[in-house]
Amino acid sequence: MSSTSTTSSTAKPYSTPVFKFDQQPPPADSKSRIPVTPALLRSIFASSRTPLEERSISRLAFFRFTGFLLSCLGISLAAARGRGVTGGATLLGVV
Repeated sequence: MSSTSTTSSTAKPYSTPVFKFDQQPPPADSKSRIPVTPALLRSIFASSRTPLEERSISRLAFFRFTGFLLSCLGISLAAARGRGVTGGATLLGVV
């Protein structure tokens, strides 16, 4: 008998291995594991959106982050406005 291998261009569903209760799962090989990084997670979520939706979400996140930084800067300047050089030195224990 001859065995021939055929390749298929269609994706096959992934089947989860079934373990019995008295059986231990096989040890995970550290070389075969894919590290979970923020870039990997972002690519998973980005693959479910269109490029237009992804651009819109990215732009919104950028503007929210910029607003956060500007508000932090504004609060810091407002808090420092009442203090002069001597006030800052007093806080540091110099005077």
